[in-house]
Order: sequence, then C-alpha cells, then structure tokens
Amino acid sequence: MGIRGSRSFTWSAWLLIIAFLVVGLSCETCRAKDDSTNCTFSCGNIHNISYPFRLKDGPKHCGHVLYTLSCENNITVVDLPSSGKYHVQAINYDNQTIRIIDPGLQNNNCSSMSRNFPLLPFTSTPYNFHGNYTEDSQLSTVIFYLKCSNPMNSSVYVDTAPCFDASASSSSQPKTYSYVKVGWMEVGDLDEGCSAEWMTFALSSYVKDYNTSYENIHKALMYGFELRVYSVDEMGPMCQWWINLKCFPHSIPGA
Repeated sequence: MGIRGSRSFTWSAWLLIIAFLVVGLSCETCRAKDDSTNCTFSCGNIHNISYPFRLKDGPKHCGHVLYTLSCENNITVVDLPSSGKYHVQAINYDNQTIRIIDPGLQNNNCSSMSRNFPLLPFTSTPYNFHGNYTEDSQLSTVIFYLKCSNPMNSSVYVDTAPCFDASASSSSQPKTYSYVKVGWMEVGDLDEGCSAEWMTFALSSYVKDYNTSYENIHKALMYGFELRVYSVDEMGPMCQWWINLKCFPHSIPGA
C-alpha cells in the first residue's frame, strides 16, 4: 500500500507540473498575440509607429510583417516592392493613410526629381491610391514628365523652366522642351512630338492649388503623397503578378 500510494503521489505531482506548463505556455502565447497590438515605436519625426506597423529590428511579436518599416539614419522608411524605398512623413490611423516622399527629391532644389518609379496598381502590398470610402476618392494623383520637340502652348502642360531648361544633347541634336502634366493621361492624349519620360505622384488635395508653375508643383512633391493602408483583415492573397485582374500567388498550393 505504501509503494502504491507513493507511485500515485508521484504521478499526481507530474500531472500537476505538466498542467502548469501547458497553462503557462498558453498564457505566453496569448500575451504575445495581445502584445502585437500594444507595441509603439518612434523613429525620427514619426513617434506613433504601432499596430499594424512594426520596425524591422523591433521585437518579432510586434505588428504585422506586411507592414514592416525600417529606421535608417533616424528616418522612417517604407520599402514598396517593385517601386523602392520612401521616407515616411506621417501615419494617420484614423484615416488609414500613410504619407511618403521619394528620397530623390530635395527641398529648395526644384531640379531634383523622384528616384523611384511609382507603385503600380495591383502590386501585392497593403497600400492603395484610393481612399477609405469610395474608389473615386483618389488620394494621390500622377504627374507626368514630358519631353517635346517643339514648344507647347497648352494650359494642361506646365513648363519646367527655370528648373529644367530646354536643351540639346549635342549641336547635331534638336532642342527639346520639358513639361509636366498633372493627372492621368493615355498615349493618345500626348501632343505630336511629345513623349512621357517619367512619372511620380503628389497629394491630390495639395497639388491642385500648386498647378501654376513647376516650382510650385515641386513644393507639392516635397509634401509627399498619400496611400491608403489596408487593415490586416482586408488583405487578400499575396500575388506575385496580375494578369487580366487575376491574382497569381507567390506559391501555388499543392505544387
């Protein structure tokens, strides 16, 4: 009886220990999940980096991996696939927007241009150009840089002089003229002798008041442009490419 009782006590003790371990691990798991929404970081002028955002070198349980930012030389940076790195100017959690600026742009230097080709539609990121309520509320608008073989007299084309002067690459090459156009355009919208050389984005509500000269447009560019931030629940499958609006994921299930 003594031996049997001792064994019974030993088994009971082990069961209690195992139960405590299981409960403890479960609580750690719950705590980690809860902490993902309670982490707040700062970098440079951005002091409200919190869920779903996270910093690249921060604790792994903080934020969501799709919303990873980095702190480089005390500047908050977001890396947009197929586009490049941008400096974060502001994060608005109420409106679900992030305002960013291309690092190639320089203040008080209107000849500086964007370095990155803009984010393309349907790219697999949690960001979009449209607002939170309707597809018609476009937060940012495109700005096309044009090169023309002849001077243009059009209200829709803004001359880039004196920031970019008309130039010729050599004495044997004809002079070209530089303009920008604010807003979307198609190939058929280009005047004869003009070609689109580059494009960037500016905040829609900001650039409309600065469309009088390129120097003013550059000031609008320096303010940055906004993207809508999808919530984690709104994110669909991660697509490697889109064909006819059909998503093709990075990995094919079952392959």
